[in-house]
Amino acid sequence: MRLALHDTYITRLFYDNPFTRVLNEFTIEQGKHRVDIAAINHEMHAFEIKSANDTLERLPSQQESYNKVFDWLTLVVDERHVEQAVKQIPSWWGLISISKQGGSPRLDEIWPPRLNLNVDSYALCQLLWRKEALNILKSADLAQGVSCRQRKQLWKLLARNLPLKTIHQAVRQALLFRQDWR
Repeated sequence: MRLALHDTYITRLFYDNPFTRVLNEFTIEQGKHRVDIAAINHEMHAFEIKSANDTLERLPSQQESYNKVFDWLTLVVDERHVEQAVKQIPSWWGLISISKQGGSPRLDEIWPPRLNLNVDSYALCQLLWRKEALNILKSADLAQGVSCRQRKQLWKLLARNLPLKTIHQAVRQALLFRQDWR
């Protein structure tokens, strides 16, 4: 499923843009949840995949976390999960069904995603490593006396003192240019 999604949808939307980073297994909320694919450029788009062997049991808690961070979200499900997925996801999430046709996966977009208007500043800040948070505070002239603070305190300081738009831009920049992913 992941390969089929990459080969068709992800390639078409993101790989032509040199300022896009596509990541598999992107962790959010300090490891609480991991989205299957994240595409990061001037916006952040998440793709959560549920195969025929999966259930949608964890989806509500995943949704809660993903909704705080991503600008666009798409659920990609095996065709047997479509009916249940329609009932579970918000209408602004995109929905793609995957089925087998002649032995090959076939992706059908049921509906496209719409922009998430409820991104949370603090949740976005939690994507930053300590050094990245400090650099953003320095560039905003907010770093005086904070160099020894823990990263949670730095995230709170950022979320409290910078507009969401600024946080969006700074976090995306940090993720795009991060070199040593763990």
